[in-house]
Amino acid sequence: MKLGKFSRQDLSFVTKVRVNLVIFLFLLVIVVTSSFIGFHQYSENHQPKLPPIPSHPDIPQQPLLTFQKSLLVKTPVDLSAYQNSTCAPLAKNWVAQENKKPGLALTMNDWAKIDISNPYGSVLWLNKTSVSCGETVDIHASLYSTHSPDFVKGDRTIAVIRIGWYNGSGGREIWRSQPTSLKAERIPFASSGFRMIETKWKTTLSLHIGNDWKPGFYLVTTISPTGKIEGAAPLIVRSPTASSSLVLVHSTLTWTAYNIFGGRSLYFGPGNTPAAKNAERSRVSSMDRPIVGSGAIHIQRDGIALVQYLEMEGFNVDQIADTDLDQWPSLATNYHGMIFSGHAEYFTRREFQATMAARNNGVNLLFLGGNTAYWQTRVAASPSGKYRHVIVYRDAKTDPIINPYQATIQFADKRINTPGSLLTGGTTEGVHVYGDLYPYEIPNWLHIPVSTELIGWASDSEIEGMGKGKAEPPNVHIIFEGMMKLRDAWKLTATVKGRIPRAQSIWFTTPSGAAVFNAGITLWPCDLLPSCSVTRMIPSSRASLQEVTRQILLLWQQKEIGRKLQ
Repeated sequence: MKLGKFSRQDLSFVTKVRVNLVIFLFLLVIVVTSSFIGFHQYSENHQPKLPPIPSHPDIPQQPLLTFQKSLLVKTPVDLSAYQNSTCAPLAKNWVAQENKKPGLALTMNDWAKIDISNPYGSVLWLNKTSVSCGETVDIHASLYSTHSPDFVKGDRTIAVIRIGWYNGSGGREIWRSQPTSLKAERIPFASSGFRMIETKWKTTLSLHIGNDWKPGFYLVTTISPTGKIEGAAPLIVRSPTASSSLVLVHSTLTWTAYNIFGGRSLYFGPGNTPAAKNAERSRVSSMDRPIVGSGAIHIQRDGIALVQYLEMEGFNVDQIADTDLDQWPSLATNYHGMIFSGHAEYFTRREFQATMAARNNGVNLLFLGGNTAYWQTRVAASPSGKYRHVIVYRDAKTDPIINPYQATIQFADKRINTPGSLLTGGTTEGVHVYGDLYPYEIPNWLHIPVSTELIGWASDSEIEGMGKGKAEPPNVHIIFEGMMKLRDAWKLTATVKGRIPRAQSIWFTTPSGAAVFNAGITLWPCDLLPSCSVTRMIPSSRASLQEVTRQILLLWQQKEIGRKLQ
């Protein structure tokens, strides 16, 4: 059959069909978009109205704890008897042996592309963050963002990855479950004046930590049917005490403070204005929920990259959580040096005192970050265990605890008057800055060229500079210094605008012989390796940064090394 030419009626009909089809598609887009927006508005507008935070009269100011007085601080008493790890004893060369084992099919650049901060498909949390061999960990997993176009249907696998070097692969899988059917668990609204988000998901499966597990830093992950890492939860396996001369204290309090799962963190909650979001921020942040958003980014940049670097260099380093140090301050007395990574912003008072007392007993301190010990924090139990609620009101008049040793405000606040510079020698100078560090006075013991420059710090940096006052040590030396640029200068108040933030890497010694190094910039661990997703440092400066860190770690293994440094 031959097709003839269309008549005018035919053309008119086709045109009408096309016009109607366009109108239909346009209306469909409007309906879908409106439904999507309406859903989010419903979620926003139909959250239960929470009671206002009650206030009380202000608490009195405290006398400043001077640096000289801080030298008298003693180790707090442990809250319970510490049960030493039952993991197998570690040989002196165990890191070298571990590095020979087969790792994942990943590179450092692949690690930078793994995004655990914005999970799609599945998420999980653990009822314990720090354990010893022989313990059991409950895993609580759920499907997540099932309406996302990236969601893949099917069973999930749970895999445990030990973070290390492993010939550059960055990790080794040491356990994997059978494919497991998960359901989308309920994400509750905040339901109390604490404005806390806490899930009460059932246990998906329990994981036994065998005595053959190597101590260190682990990620427990959910794996999609296509093999993609979707969600991750950190797990620290503690070594038998004093297996190393160095101990790394992971900042789990800070990770929890920044966790935004469920729409609330200790920084903001739902709202249409900055003031409303600030008012609705959590006062209590629970560990009984997956870690996402900025909390997960902190794990990637402050935990993963540093541990990979340490094992790349062959350092045997014990690892604990900051909550371990709060519970058992005596742990610090077993080491020659303590390492705090990246952004140890939140400290409990007991952790603060334990660190200060360790320094007073000749234990060297290594702060590979900035904005350290800024907020005094309390911890409390959750339904799943001790030390699972991180409490920070940021306001002395609304915090129901009026004891200055427990009030959750800045350590430097005159109501507490115990500034973090007592530990670090530095004070916070800027947030979200970027720039370069140049040599100021390179000490001979660092064994690096006096012309060494550290170029390319990214704009997520938070920085410290040398403090000046009675709370700061009297003999601080500057190694690197740089005038930084503000990423968000337009957001700052008039009192801050026009001020150029200065970053300084410093060191000093104490009468006990302890040496203290303060990197003064939060991205120091991140920039050690390209596995960190936010690193922007140029390769030559990364090599210099690695060497500076290696030299300090070598020296800080010697107790009271400050007696030998000039």
